[in-house]
Amino acid sequence: MDLPQDEAKNSTQLLILAVYGHYSRLLRGWSSVADLITLMERLGVPAQATRSAVTRMTRRDLLAPQRNGTVRGYTATAKARLIFEEGDEVVYAPLKPARLEDGWVIVSFSVPEAEREKRYTLRKRLVWLGMGQLDSGLWIAPARVLPTVLKWVRRLGLEQYVDAFTAHHEGLGDTATLVRRAWNLEELAASYDKYLRSWSPVLASVREAGGIAEPGEAFAVYTLALEQWMRFPYLDPGLPEQLLPTGWHGEAAQELAHELRELLETQAFEYVASTVGGASRAGGTSTVGGAPAER
Repeated sequence: MDLPQDEAKNSTQLLILAVYGHYSRLLRGWSSVADLITLMERLGVPAQATRSAVTRMTRRDLLAPQRNGTVRGYTATAKARLIFEEGDEVVYAPLKPARLEDGWVIVSFSVPEAEREKRYTLRKRLVWLGMGQLDSGLWIAPARVLPTVLKWVRRLGLEQYVDAFTAHHEGLGDTATLVRRAWNLEELAASYDKYLRSWSPVLASVREAGGIAEPGEAFAVYTLALEQWMRFPYLDPGLPEQLLPTGWHGEAAQELAHELRELLETQAFEYVASTVGGASRAGGTSTVGGAPAER
């Protein structure tokens, strides 16, 4: 079965994060180099590309080298584990449109140059919370994201530089025009359509066959489809239905991703368990996060 490949920047790193995150219960935060290469090859990534991506992820403090007995491997760092925890909250939650009557959250900030790294992190985080930019330093989103925004501002220690308000749009233009200023909904809609075009034939084939017989192929379909879906819950602001473009297919894309998950998740986990289940062969175990790490 030909599977759609991820064309995003740093796609191999994203896939490695997906493997560590989705299968953390089995990997326990650690994987040998050999097992990671085996898993990534099933996802269409050559061994050398995996090694190069792991090196870059080590520099970014997402993975750290750690031996399990005599076996070389990498463990997910605290920074990566935080990404996994937040991802579970976002990716598996239903993406329902906000209610227009609930209003908006407006965030304004002016972070000094001395804190430019935190300023960059805050901007990136606001984007991944689905916030749109009205002007330089002025951001907007449905009001329901306010608690998460405040959590991140406090985590970064930027409280003195950030102001947050809840509001209702009273004019002078219409709200739909305001929304189009803040978000590129056409681009997001095109991404949803591409996801559906790519994965609808795969889902149809799985349905017709009553599943996938080969566990490694089930793992590949499940992991690739879910990894390519994962960015949408971050980029989609969950705007009220009245403000969405005609022919918006966000809900259909979500349903497709969730159906593939229901059909293939068990097989995918079984394949990973069979691949990483040889810790005893490696000559000992190590402790990662307080638990014995599997090879």
